[in-house]
Amino acid sequence: MHKRHLDSIDMLRGIVALLVCLYHFTEGFLPLESSFRYLFSRGYLGVEIFFVISGFVIPYTMYKSHYDLRQSGKFMLKRLARIEPPYWCSIILIFIIDYFSTFFRHYEDKVITVDFKDLFYHLLHINDFVNQAWMKGIYWSLAIEIQYYLLMALIFPLLLFKNKWVSYSVLLVFCLGRWLEWNHTVMYYGCHFAFGIILFNAHIGTITSKHFWIAITLLFILTYWCFDIYHLSAVVFAVFFIKFFSLSIQPLKFLGKISYSFYLIHLQIGWSMIDACLRTYPNENRIQLILLAIPCVVIASYFFFVLIEKPSHLLARKFS
Repeated sequence: MHKRHLDSIDMLRGIVALLVCLYHFTEGFLPLESSFRYLFSRGYLGVEIFFVISGFVIPYTMYKSHYDLRQSGKFMLKRLARIEPPYWCSIILIFIIDYFSTFFRHYEDKVITVDFKDLFYHLLHINDFVNQAWMKGIYWSLAIEIQYYLLMALIFPLLLFKNKWVSYSVLLVFCLGRWLEWNHTVMYYGCHFAFGIILFNAHIGTITSKHFWIAITLLFILTYWCFDIYHLSAVVFAVFFIKFFSLSIQPLKFLGKISYSFYLIHLQIGWSMIDACLRTYPNENRIQLILLAIPCVVIASYFFFVLIEKPSHLLARKFS
């Protein structure tokens, strides 16, 4: 049972990373009337599915390590050691690609500037709070993830349903962030994380099947009320995939394994590649370029995973 659930989560990671990538590429390079662009026009919801996954994985990891509040500092160091070095390296990659692009005639007028105050905002993940644009649009979601880690470090013991009314009350407050318009905070996406938390509790057996389906149904209603039918569709897909999908599809598991690296650099690699091709061959078939860029991003992501992300995992284990 444990293996099946973790396999489904790995595969779901791979699926949604690919959806987000296709959304960015089709949105950026295809005309509005393109059916291919319309097909992936809701791919941005993959980010919200990542929040559902984190809602499950983070408390599950804490549960397995017998977490208590005395471990909060070590927990945060471990999480930051896993995600921050790849994040910083993905920012460095932006400047590397920008620098080398200046050697090509279609980019010869490109000016590279380094704003250290902006880099400092990125370091603290506070761009949304100071109205400063992110270098890459996907970085906002990492800020939400880090807020989630901080929140879980404080409230995790309340979410184990030792007192079910306390746990349900905490989750209800968590889910009201969108309704209260707590923009740019983890509470804004509380409904999404709550799905993962409920799935986690069902997984370890702290809630019954009956209570699980009641809670999930109420969360579906809250999600539709706070967001829209598209967000509801995304979380319904995520919940049922995690709960019931039992096949093991190796390419999806592989993509799930490198999904964080893929997510971090797909714009740097794929977008830059498509843009460079179109500047050189403006009449080239754009759909073909997008389909060609995907495997290139996968290959680059694998090397990024091996060289950057995997060592970060080893660093994080030192805090275990």
